[in-house]
Amino acid sequence: MLKAYLDSPNEITVTPFDNHELVHEEIRVVQNNSPLERKNLVISNNCIRLRFLKDIDLDAYTFIEYNGMTYPLLMGRYVHSIEFDLKYSTSVQMGPIYSKEKTVFRAFAPTAIECHLVLEDEYFKMKKINGYFEISINEDCHDKYYHYEVSHNDVTHAVIDPYVKGISANSKEAMVIDFDRINPGFREHPVPEIPNDEAIIYETHIRDMTIHPNSGVKKEWRGKYLGMTKQAFTKHGLSSGLNYLAELGITHVELMPVNDFLTVDELNISKSYNWGYDPKFFMVPEGSYSTDPKNPITRILELQQLIETLHKNGMKVILDVVLNHVYEIENSSFEKLVPGYYFRHNDDLSLSNGTGVGNDFASEKLMARRFIIDTISFWLDYYRVDGYRFDLMGAIDIETMQGIEKLVKEIDREILLLGEGWDLPTALDYSKKTLPEFKSRIPTVHFFNDHFRDAIKGSNFELMAKGYVNSEGTGIDSIRKMFTGFFDEYSAAMSVNYVEVHDNHTLYDRLRYSSGKRQYVLESQHQLATALVLLSFGTPFLHAGQEFFRTKFGHGNTYNLSDMLNRMDWNRRAKYQDNIEFVKSLINFRKSEPVFKLKDKNSIEKAITLLTFDHLSNVFGVRINHEDSDFIIMINPTETSAELSFGNEGSYKIKISNQRNVDEAVYRNSFYIKGYEVAILTKTGSEFTNIEERGLNG
Repeated sequence: MLKAYLDSPNEITVTPFDNHELVHEEIRVVQNNSPLERKNLVISNNCIRLRFLKDIDLDAYTFIEYNGMTYPLLMGRYVHSIEFDLKYSTSVQMGPIYSKEKTVFRAFAPTAIECHLVLEDEYFKMKKINGYFEISINEDCHDKYYHYEVSHNDVTHAVIDPYVKGISANSKEAMVIDFDRINPGFREHPVPEIPNDEAIIYETHIRDMTIHPNSGVKKEWRGKYLGMTKQAFTKHGLSSGLNYLAELGITHVELMPVNDFLTVDELNISKSYNWGYDPKFFMVPEGSYSTDPKNPITRILELQQLIETLHKNGMKVILDVVLNHVYEIENSSFEKLVPGYYFRHNDDLSLSNGTGVGNDFASEKLMARRFIIDTISFWLDYYRVDGYRFDLMGAIDIETMQGIEKLVKEIDREILLLGEGWDLPTALDYSKKTLPEFKSRIPTVHFFNDHFRDAIKGSNFELMAKGYVNSEGTGIDSIRKMFTGFFDEYSAAMSVNYVEVHDNHTLYDRLRYSSGKRQYVLESQHQLATALVLLSFGTPFLHAGQEFFRTKFGHGNTYNLSDMLNRMDWNRRAKYQDNIEFVKSLINFRKSEPVFKLKDKNSIEKAITLLTFDHLSNVFGVRINHEDSDFIIMINPTETSAELSFGNEGSYKIKISNQRNVDEAVYRNSFYIKGYEVAILTKTGSEFTNIEERGLNG
């Protein structure tokens, strides 16, 4: 007949079912078998708001008696209030705090009446201290399974600790872990000293990287953490996996989500696939990538081995973290512990859904923020990761990101922070969102630059739209600005330059749709786009396989499709070896030139001279003179070849070109650029030229 909600410390709103008319005199609110004394009431829109002389005690069971029936008190607006947040939030560490002598278990659950620890099937009643429950178990709890049983007015839940560090297959039971025992010394292993301003990021997926039968990885390790820990070779004798990454020259490997996610059966992985943006638990590795998902320790050791191996091979590790939502709110440990608290709600108390997956994590709530920062700190400490890519970062409030900035500044090594700063329709004030226009408030956070992406290949969400490389140079003025790293709200210090990520179509597939050109032209356009990524100011970002024209056979969103569509096709490694070498040459060139580390506008403008050409006005050209380097970059997005003048100063030789294998000529004054060519010309001391100086004013 009714539902009752706690809307403030001393106010309960009673709502009838089906507009049933309630008699307020017959409503009693009972705690500890005694009715609570009312202060007053208000009747509005058939709802009755009851105010009481004293605050409702959240440590006691509370029921509403009416017409001979009993109804539980549910949580209403109060849990969403600042008042609630300030009263119950705490700086006390949550989760299992392990030592050999004892383990302290804590769970934040201010609206729960009782909480029990179930440790290896033995029950222990926990003590409630303000807003959390606590108990100390005076024994060595390493590798013991546990969960909580949490009782609210209306229900008792079995709850896996959201702070869980070890977990059984398919997230059935939590385990206490002594990290120093299982892998002594790991937390002190050396990490490559690669400054953030030299980062070249390469995004990959654990399963995709080695699942292909021609990956050269032994069958039992394909698609696993361990698959990326050993050198491997394809049937063509070419490197794959770990040694391929090292040879490519990238500095940071960005791993798509490796924390526990829900939709892949860890005991039968062949039946399903997922990228991992359906998070379940945030501080424990995903089990489907482990060789033994039944053993909670194995997945920890194997992920740690992968990270340490990448470090030993000169690469840093970035984790893709999905801290903006959970996959299933109704089965979330957060919701079972504190109903309504951890998720954003609209004014009518419906769930906010700016992320598009049904819920938005309320990062602005103090204990939600605390959880996010604790998660970031945990992976830095116990897995020695070197950075984070924040999925849908625009849905995370900026104060939380400032807290993460503060945390990483205290780390004894450089940590790279980047994310998607999209303005999403989440129930958060615009001024509190983590967006590029607020970069001054989070100066070390990098943002994916969608302007850069769309200027090069066309609008991401219009399949047939075209950009600079696939429309004969449309938008050359934007490209010139993008190259410097400064465009609208973006700067070189914050811009992540990319044309392809795991989302949407690969660049190759997109060009097949929009270009309408023959294969040679399509591949050349692809090369121009990748060159712009690797030669522009900012932080370059590559999607795994981009260097061998990765295809997903025209599919734009393969997050839960098959291995066949998502895997790295190592046969293309042999087919497009020449393009891999081209991309490697660009990477190595960028790493060899200190100018690309520049991030401030004045220094960049001082180092570059943008070139314009009357004959081919859409050709991009720039001369860069910095320290001991003097080189020219020219990019021709048209099929027309022409001789273009770049001035009379000095002599230049071709360093890199996608259209010529050998060219020993020395160029002065002008350069004959081929159709769809990207060329880097470096200054040479030789004055000899075998090219006629025509003095063209191209």
